[in-house]
Amino acid sequence: CLWYCAPFFVSLVSFAIYVSIDSANQLTAEKAFVSLALFNILRFPLTMLPNLVTSIIMTSVSVKRLNKFLNAPELSGYVTRDLDAKHAINVRNASFNWKKDTDETAEEDSNHSTLSGINFEIKKNSFVAIVGSVGSGKSSLLSALLGDMELENGSVNICSSQKIAYVPQQAWIQNSSLKNNILFGKPLDDKRYQR
Repeated sequence: CLWYCAPFFVSLVSFAIYVSIDSANQLTAEKAFVSLALFNILRFPLTMLPNLVTSIIMTSVSVKRLNKFLNAPELSGYVTRDLDAKHAINVRNASFNWKKDTDETAEEDSNHSTLSGINFEIKKNSFVAIVGSVGSGKSSLLSALLGDMELENGSVNICSSQKIAYVPQQAWIQNSSLKNNILFGKPLDDKRYQR
């Protein structure tokens, strides 16, 4: 209410001060109408002031986020690729964390690794699914295999001669039946569909 009444109060106070400062100042119709026209011209910039403040705050937040992202340290690139590996994926005594341990963070936070003591082998030409309850570390394990986490110790080796696919948890389905989502617009092959 005050914001919308501000132009009226500004003109009222301006005219009152103009008249009260010096008795020689007379408020004529010419001066009043010119002043009111100027106050009306200033009304739009005054109403845009809150939008300007909001935009400046949003710009500041965006610049801070971009600065943090662009100045972030590079990942170490710990995933090795061996052409003649015995297994498609081999993880030995690996521990992973989302943040790189520096001296400062180690003193401040005695938090353990996000994933620790990981040991597994995936045979060539096998189909593997990672399943578990919410928050059990499935996504973190897949991110570790992709090289998106920090390796604290251990090793990760992926056979580069194998075809390995990563399917993230972001499912894309049609607003249709389960059968139509499986067929995905192709004709029904009953044997393949049942398999």
